[in-house]
Amino acid sequence: MPTHYQAASDPGHFARRFGISFRPQPSMVVQPGEQGHFVRRPRADASSQVQLERFEVAPGRWGLIPLFSKDGQDPETFEARSETAAAERNFYQPWKRGHRCVILADALFQHGEEPGSAVRVSRSDGEPLALAGLWNGWRAPNGDCVESFALLTFGMPERPERRRAAMLRDAWIDDWLHCPVEETAAYLRPYADDKLVREIVPR
Repeated sequence: MPTHYQAASDPGHFARRFGISFRPQPSMVVQPGEQGHFVRRPRADASSQVQLERFEVAPGRWGLIPLFSKDGQDPETFEARSETAAAERNFYQPWKRGHRCVILADALFQHGEEPGSAVRVSRSDGEPLALAGLWNGWRAPNGDCVESFALLTFGMPERPERRRAAMLRDAWIDDWLHCPVEETAAYLRPYADDKLVREIVPR
């Protein structure tokens, strides 16, 4: 599972890819359980049901809160296994509702092979990673709507104990966010290793 990620800090990435005016915090590091931002299809206005824009940025906690949660503190919801999310209790509602999102990250950090080390993953062209995720809106006991998200991952046949975050190719981002639910899995494929840079860094 990813240990943390460095959120994309250049407003230009949001403007060029999504036509969104958004100024992220510089060098923002997000760890499981902390607040980040994700891009999604806009929620339709309750009165008009009209969506004026194709994308919006929303704040949310990394760690998806299921609809049935009593206190919003559910463990082990930071990642959703792409192979089983459609049937898992924690994730099947966002999956079937098409609550897909994209998390832009300058780098993703994962556990390294050696104790006390981590692997920093970034794109070789300097562009941000487009991480595939699911989001959810949970109604807290006090009536507040709390939004959250999980990163989608896939298994590595040669290393069953390891998983990788699902990264979207640039040309797939729009389709990923707007495709029918039955086409969701088609976009969850391994990203080309020759387009990524993996560096071992101290944790």
